[in-house]
Amino acid sequence: MKQSLSVMALVLGVAVAFVGCDKIKPPMPELQKSPAPSGQASPQEGERTAFAQAAQKELDDLKVTIAGFKAKAEASGVQTKARLGEEVKKLEADLGDAQQRLAELKTATVDSWDQVKESFSRSFERLKGGVESFRKSAG
Repeated sequence: MKQSLSVMALVLGVAVAFVGCDKIKPPMPELQKSPAPSGQASPQEGERTAFAQAAQKELDDLKVTIAGFKAKAEASGVQTKARLGEEVKKLEADLGDAQQRLAELKTATVDSWDQVKESFSRSFERLKGGVESFRKSAG
């Protein structure tokens, strides 16, 4: 009995020592995730692709809207046609700029993604603002 008590005390002492040592260990640095094997998209790439696809769809919708504006401008009187025609040209230029930035976004590297995304977002917001402005002025 004495021997089993001393063995249990020894086991308990070793367990306490190991638990105490765990608190002294320096924190382990986080390991970097290895890149996904070629042919497979990492989750980040999937998110980037989804963003680019959604942006492309919105640009396509705005392109259709601008084409409608152009038709409306063509059907207007001479003065209105000239004014709206200029606004449509600006919208088409903004659309072209946004499409160019989207193309850059689709080919952006992981390192440049945030910067290119910000540039695209500014261009896209400018285009959307122009479309809203046109709706208000032509409506």
